[in-house]
Amino acid sequence: MKNHSLAAALEWAEKVHSTQKWKNTSLPFLHHPLAVAALVLFYGGDFQQAQAALLHDLIGEGVSCDEIAKQFGEETADLVRAFEDPPEVSVGKWEWSEAKKAYLKKVESLSERSLLVIACEELHELTTLNLDLKSLGKDVWKRYPVPGRDVGWYFRTLLNILYPKLNEVRSKALVSEFATQTKLLSNVVFEGMDPSVRN
Repeated sequence: MKNHSLAAALEWAEKVHSTQKWKNTSLPFLHHPLAVAALVLFYGGDFQQAQAALLHDLIGEGVSCDEIAKQFGEETADLVRAFEDPPEVSVGKWEWSEAKKAYLKKVESLSERSLLVIACEELHELTTLNLDLKSLGKDVWKRYPVPGRDVGWYFRTLLNILYPKLNEVRSKALVSEFATQTKLLSNVVFEGMDPSVRN
């Protein structure tokens, strides 16, 4: 019998991420999967989708999706697989933008269940980026290997993929918030607005 407990998923995530920090900050890395799992449940996801949210960054730490499947079942593992780079990206050295283009192409073919988890993960990344831009300004871009305009392009393109595919009531609310945060970022990277200025 597979484990469907969120507590078990959190325990595994905590074990892997306990000493890690978030993107060269003092924040514990664990706040990210916790926040994504909370967003998944808030926007209508179920416990398996929340499990995937808690576990999604394990694949970058040497944990395989097969291992996740053994503990939590194939459906949870498949939801985590949605976060993996396409095979061609995994085996070569790709520029950031080219790797993102390949990933976005993969995202276009994913199920609505997978897209909800991905949207919540990206929304937390995007919201955090916008908050950091307000407090840190241009120093934030030191975390990225590309200019801010390229990051803005990525989130705009992802929004265009998510918009027609997430159609449940709460999913639409998720896309609406994603659009709001994308607009805030676009104002900075495309329009040159100062993110520290409050309207």
